Amino acid sequence: MKNKEQTKQKLIQAVGEIVKKDGFAALKISKVAKKAEVDRKLIYRYFGGLNSLIEAYVVENDYWMVFSEKMKELVSNVDSSDSKNLIISILQNQFQYFFSEEEMQSLILWEISEENPLMRSIHNVRESMGQQFLELTDLHFNESNVNFRAVAALLVGGIYYTVLHARYNGGIICDVDINTSEGQSQILTALEQIVGWAYQEAEK
Repeated sequence: MKNKEQTKQKLIQAVGEIVKKDGFAALKISKVAKKAEVDRKLIYRYFGGLNSLIEAYVVENDYWMVFSEKMKELVSNVDSSDSKNLIISILQNQFQYFFSEEEMQSLILWEISEENPLMRSIHNVRESMGQQFLELTDLHFNESNVNFRAVAALLVGGIYYTVLHARYNGGIICDVDINTSEGQSQILTALEQIVGWAYQEAEK
């Protein structure tokens, strides 16, 4: 059993190494097996195929998947009246995690640039998890003129674009350099301010 788990982990790590170097499009059964130095038959035996292996890899690296249990705990323990601070914390942590994890960056880039049933399925799981947090905000926004789901969509999309732009084309966007600690601090502050403004507007 120990050898099986070690082999499975070697295969998952091999996926990550290939993704970092060549992107998701380069993933092939033979290439993953060679990188992991195991028989390709073990991919089918332990995962059923390449897609399930990629899914296992995603579960270990996607922000929402990695912190899923912790997030469920947060939802169950947070009163809806304190949802603002929870949403701010989630968005700020997402930015920091996404900025530091190149594999997660490659995952999102693959997801938004190619039509892929597996990525669509993973996206739907992520959306379902995010919905739990958005429901906490309903008390504040249902009777207001603020569509907080649209605000959240822009913030999450902004996090993805800003980080991906920094990785591939330079870190300066609107004169903010997120490759510096000062620039990252500015983004974190802006996330807090925008969520705060949305709550203030809803209270008018």
